[in-house]
Amino acid sequence: MSTLCLQLLEVPATKDSLDSARAYIAIKGSSSIKLDGKEFKTISAECRTLKEVEEATDLLTKELKTIKKQASIFFQKRI
Repeated sequence: MSTLCLQLLEVPATKDSLDSARAYIAIKGSSSIKLDGKEFKTISAECRTLKEVEEATDLLTKELKTIKKQASIFFQKRI
């Protein structure tokens, strides 16, 4: 199973601007697959069994929890 490619993009507020700090959850890597003439971006390795789908979703959940912690730290620094 390959590593999924999600990350938190932090955009700090600037002193010269009225913009507040902001963040995005970004896909830093993906692959594509064509099915029935439509192209889809994928964020997991190919899964051929239920176990592989479960592993991929567990990994996504873990990455999102990590991003949530990073965002908490990022926004706490701005208070």
